[in-house]
Amino acid sequence: MNTQQSQVFFAQRFVVRVLLTAALGFVLFPADALHAADEKPPSGFENAQLRLQLFPWSTEQMAAFFEARGFPKVMIEELSAYCFFTASVKNKRNDVLQLDLSNWVFTSQGQRLQRIPRSQWPPLWKEMDIPLASQSTFRWMLLPERLDFYAHEKEGGNVVLKKTTAVFSLRARFGLGENTEPVMVTVDNLQCADAAGAIKSP
Repeated sequence: MNTQQSQVFFAQRFVVRVLLTAALGFVLFPADALHAADEKPPSGFENAQLRLQLFPWSTEQMAAFFEARGFPKVMIEELSAYCFFTASVKNKRNDVLQLDLSNWVFTSQGQRLQRIPRSQWPPLWKEMDIPLASQSTFRWMLLPERLDFYAHEKEGGNVVLKKTTAVFSLRARFGLGENTEPVMVTVDNLQCADAAGAIKSP
């Protein structure tokens, strides 16, 4: 790669980072509303390597959020069948932390729960004739399937599962590069917000 190509590559990478940061801003803005002072703190995990927090959204909250952004009613109704968690990840290291959602496994009583990947949505939205603007907004709300977190960087987005009343756990692995043991994360006692009944719509 020559100097000019390198400059273009890093410029494109910078633009993507700016867009992701902007997306994070509107994706995570409800976090304070979701966690009132008199309620238990969000589920999560923290050690010297990273901090992971998971904020569940109720169906009412998600519907209000989508409606305010002009999502079609049919799209909102479809999404009401799913369970949303806003995942906030902070890299506490001085080097790169690697996110790969294929290494996130949700289980309940020994049974694996289905996490809905980004690849499922475009064909569904096309079939439902959802406007491209709504598709784009929804895509930016999702946590990327893969992402490198630089030193002390914090980013996030939504993780989606099929709605369930079960109590479940997350086992996640974050990479630290070649020849380095990954960070193993466990978060127990997770529930969809509607199932838990703990978070009311503001």
